Amino acid sequence: MPADTITRQIALAASALAYGDIPTPVLDKAKRLIADTLIVAAAGRSQATSVAMGRAVAPSSGQSRVWFADRQQTWSAMDATFFNTLHAAALDYDSLNGAVHADLVTLPAAWAMAEQYECSPRELIRAYVIASETVSRLARCATGISKGWSGTSIYGPIGAALASGLLMGLDVPRLTHALGLAASQAAGTQQANIEQTLTKRLQPALAARSGVFAALLAEAGATGPGQALEGKFGMRALYQPGDDQNVLAGWGHDWQLLDTAVKGFPVCACSHAGIQALLDLRARVGFSADQVEQVVGIISPFMHRLVGGDFTVQGDLQVVAQFNLRYHLASVLLRGPISLNDLQPDRLLDDQIKAMIPRIHLQIDVENRHELAPASIRVTLKTGQVYEQICRALPGSPESPLSAEQWRAKARACAALAEPSIEQARLARFIASLERLEDLPTIETLWSDV
Repeated sequence: MPADTITRQIALAASALAYGDIPTPVLDKAKRLIADTLIVAAAGRSQATSVAMGRAVAPSSGQSRVWFADRQQTWSAMDATFFNTLHAAALDYDSLNGAVHADLVTLPAAWAMAEQYECSPRELIRAYVIASETVSRLARCATGISKGWSGTSIYGPIGAALASGLLMGLDVPRLTHALGLAASQAAGTQQANIEQTLTKRLQPALAARSGVFAALLAEAGATGPGQALEGKFGMRALYQPGDDQNVLAGWGHDWQLLDTAVKGFPVCACSHAGIQALLDLRARVGFSADQVEQVVGIISPFMHRLVGGDFTVQGDLQVVAQFNLRYHLASVLLRGPISLNDLQPDRLLDDQIKAMIPRIHLQIDVENRHELAPASIRVTLKTGQVYEQICRALPGSPESPLSAEQWRAKARACAALAEPSIEQARLARFIASLERLEDLPTIETLWSDV
């Protein structure tokens, strides 16, 4: 293996960063993201598709749990990682860092391996933070227009392998091999988004599982490419060009994890700016749905790629509900803010939605090279009056954060959808425990009151 590859530099930097090196604001943000991921997974676990996909995995033995499931049943770390990622992805309500869902893959892997290796809550937090930071940095070092690979699925295995390897105590050479082995398993495209299939939520679960497997293989002695990123046939050459010479710039000081957005709507983030613009415009002007002649959403090419397709009631209707901006804008006009209820198939089949869809139009702004914001809305009323509104920042991002009450409302809605539902007093105790996660004696302690 070459002596100083980027893959090895990542392994070195990750191994050298101690829990005490993580600043308090980063720890606080990490604990909020952990809480957000867990509570979203609680709701996602109840979905029929989650239950159905679970039947494809044979029971396995181990010490890792599926979040909010029967305490008496534990799984192998790989299988628990798969389930928890699948559940956290089910409602598309999980956090987002840039264009990558870092927490979705790194937290389930870190959690499962921390349970398997009986690590402390602080060791769990450290591994998760380092892994999510790394996935974010790899995604943000990408250059040029995305070819259509899913960033979460190609960088996610590396993050999951990194979290796993840290908790396993792999030395730098074996951790480097783990990252190379993870990169060799990277796969997953945005075709699943475009066709609005269940593969969209399966890809992160497969990515996280493969990262755990990579770390286990490295521990057993398997070797991986040391130039997994920058090599002639490395990820940058084949998947997405990037400037990884800067992937560790500001490491330990400039925390990209702080930029993570907490979603306020349970749909693809490419729709959020448009949704918010329409909500803001309706609040400012005060029109009703029956007064609207036409709505035009003005969005970037990237947004259009993922949520700009024609509205159809073919295929998996819940995925359609999550990835169709026309439906989102029609639903906002008729019902207000997008909620978990609006993901249900009957909501798409509503006659009022069918009547509203022809009034919804999308326009691509070719000068807008951004992925998630800004987006604009232009509404023409039947009286001929025209109103416009722009949303410049992704709702839920540090530039436009959810309020404390907005996040609590999200948590309550997810808890109510869980099966069995989590009553409000128990939810409050659970969140309070997560806020002091680093001080709990064991990870198992967290589940004692849930």
